[in-house]
Amino acid sequence: MKFVGVDGCRAGWCAAWVADGRWDVGVYPLFADLWSEHEDAESVLVDIPIGLADDANRRAEGLLRARLGPRRNSVFNTPARAALHAGSKAAAKASNRKAAGKSLSEQSLGIMNKIAEVDIFLVDHPEAVEKVFESHPELCFAMAGGAPMGYAKRDTPGVVERYDILRRFVPDVRGLLDRVRGTHPASKVAGDDVFDALILAVSGRRGAGGRLRSLPDPVERDAAGLPMAIWYAEFDNQ
Repeated sequence: MKFVGVDGCRAGWCAAWVADGRWDVGVYPLFADLWSEHEDAESVLVDIPIGLADDANRRAEGLLRARLGPRRNSVFNTPARAALHAGSKAAAKASNRKAAGKSLSEQSLGIMNKIAEVDIFLVDHPEAVEKVFESHPELCFAMAGGAPMGYAKRDTPGVVERYDILRRFVPDVRGLLDRVRGTHPASKVAGDDVFDALILAVSGRRGAGGRLRSLPDPVERDAAGLPMAIWYAEFDNQ
């Protein structure tokens, strides 16, 4: 069986996967390219909002922030559906204020194109909705490590603590990172993009057989029928 974790990066999408015990990584310009290679996966956990509320107030973000404690700032607000296709940053902010009474951060605006890409893909490919799940690397690291991470992911201590968790589940983290670096510079695929994709794949594997959990539970759905939930797996330290 194959389990895939995906993180957005400047080059497109960084994916890590494990199939029959063997790990690999790859980078794809488009989410559709990734899906065409991995539609045989049991699950694809991706760090991108899926399911957009009309008023932008999804329960998932609030529940996730409560779980992450010191890492709560890593959770960006998801735009309202109307804001997603507003056409410019200024229009998106205005649209979101009208729908939800609040603007959008630069971090949220920075991933709008990727949110739109996955949203359009899932609406056009309903068969993928059964396998593609929104997740969050910081939640997955917290579950695997037994507590929220103590340091930001790009600080040296944060890199070390995430690496120490990953190597418990992935045989050759360093080799996988080197494989990506052989084809893409850090300016296109950062080290934390690879780490995030890996922990998502680890969590997907851990949650096999219907053992993935969701925030919230039961799952909410948007007007397009897409789930509005963040998925994760529990580990033995819970």
